This record gives sequence, structure tokens and C-alpha cells, in this order.
Amino acid sequence: MIVRRGLLCVGALACAVVVVLFGPQTEARLLIGAMTLFALLFAALYTRSPWRSTEAGKSLMFTALAIAAIGLQQLIFWWFGDYPGRDELRAVAYSALALAMLHRVIVLWDSQHSIPPDLEHAEAGER
Repeated sequence: MIVRRGLLCVGALACAVVVVLFGPQTEARLLIGAMTLFALLFAALYTRSPWRSTEAGKSLMFTALAIAAIGLQQLIFWWFGDYPGRDELRAVAYSALALAMLHRVIVLWDSQHSIPPDLEHAEAGER
């Protein structure tokens, strides 16, 4: 817990330093690069878990990959300039994130409005 909070504090401080020290273009490149790196790192590390076994796990993976796709398409544009299919790739990446977020809302809604199996059996026994 302490390590997690420490890492988050260091990350927040690093973001603040980037915002203070760099102009808008460099700031955007650094922060989008970090966002993309951490989204890819999350997805890579999460593959070691049984993420396919729950809807929440799938939602986490899809969201991380969609965020990574958005960041990658922007970084590729900054590194290499315009490229064929860029508009379509961007639309696919944004659509993927929109659908991932919709999936998260549905999963959250379902989890908040369903009766846990242990309580369901208990209620059935009371009748």
C-alpha cells in the first residue's frame, strides 16, 4: 500500500514537472507517451492473469488496449508525419475506447443490480 501510494505520488510529481517545464507540444508528447507506455505495460502484465474469466477483466483489458491504440496512433503521427489510413485508424481507436467504456458501464450496472449467488440462495430459503 505504501509503495503504491509512493509510486503514484512520484508519477503525479513527474506529470507536474512536465507541465511546468515544457511547452504544450513537448508536454503533450511526453504525457501521451507515458499514457501509452503504461497502457501497454498494463495489458502485457494483465495477460498473465485470467482476465477472460470475468466481464470486469475483459473490460479492463479492452480499455487498456483502446487507450494504447489512441496513444500509438498519435505518437506514430508525431514521429513520422501523416500516413495513409491515419483518419480511419484514429476513428477505429476512438470507437474502440467508446465501446470499451460502454462495456464498463454495462458491467458496472450489472454488478450493482444483480443479487450475489450466496444471497440469492439465502433469500430462496427464506420463502
